Amino acid sequence: MKKPALPLTLASASNQQKLSRFSACVLTPLVLAIGACIVFLVAASIPANSGTPDKAAIEKIVADYISANGDKLKASIIAADNRAQAQALDGIINANTPTRGPADAAVTIIEFSDYECPFCARVQPTLRELETLYSGKVRFAFKQLPLPFHEAAKPAAYAALAAGQQGKYWPYHEALWANAASLNEATFVKIATSLNLNLQKFNTDRASPRIMQMVEQDLADSIKVGARGTPFFFINGEALSGALPLADFRTAIDAALAAAQ
Repeated sequence: MKKPALPLTLASASNQQKLSRFSACVLTPLVLAIGACIVFLVAASIPANSGTPDKAAIEKIVADYISANGDKLKASIIAADNRAQAQALDGIINANTPTRGPADAAVTIIEFSDYECPFCARVQPTLRELETLYSGKVRFAFKQLPLPFHEAAKPAAYAALAAGQQGKYWPYHEALWANAASLNEATFVKIATSLNLNLQKFNTDRASPRIMQMVEQDLADSIKVGARGTPFFFINGEALSGALPLADFRTAIDAALAAAQ
């Protein structure tokens, strides 16, 4: 039985700490609020003249409350997490983010990816098929997430964004996937030449602080939204990780389209 493709992950302890803080910001206030409610219920359930309640009485009150309201508590936690995720994704697509598809599409797919990642390369045909199947209904956005152990990933991202300065981001993007086995300086220049880019401007742009800052911003955004590895996707805010089969993407897209109606 073939094992599902797993994403390549960031091995940075600082990233994991930031992600933990993100989760804590969501759950801690909610847990405290729930705890306060339970304390209030315990206090309200004990007669004023009953003295100090024993441990068993308190445990029974708490257990009864959770038993009666467990589904509501779970729904509250999930809703709070979804709201926090939506807030984190707000502004992730900015003026420097390459996109294709209608700006007002009902569904937006945000991909965090690495041009040297084999799993990212593997999922590209699936994404192209989705673009055909949902033509006019889905907008695609690409965020750079070059992993630190891929030496050619950042140079490839710089090159693609530099091509974007001449209106050729997506053709360059596709050419990088087609040449994923040989990402090097010669390949970057060869692709630029084949696309009739101004080579002087291309070389200047890909070495510029502005292009490098675009990549650093995408890396910061990946931490902000919890994109832990590549490829990582958000489909109208729902997170999907890995080179998943077409059916998994279609299920998420169809649900998002239904919710948007």
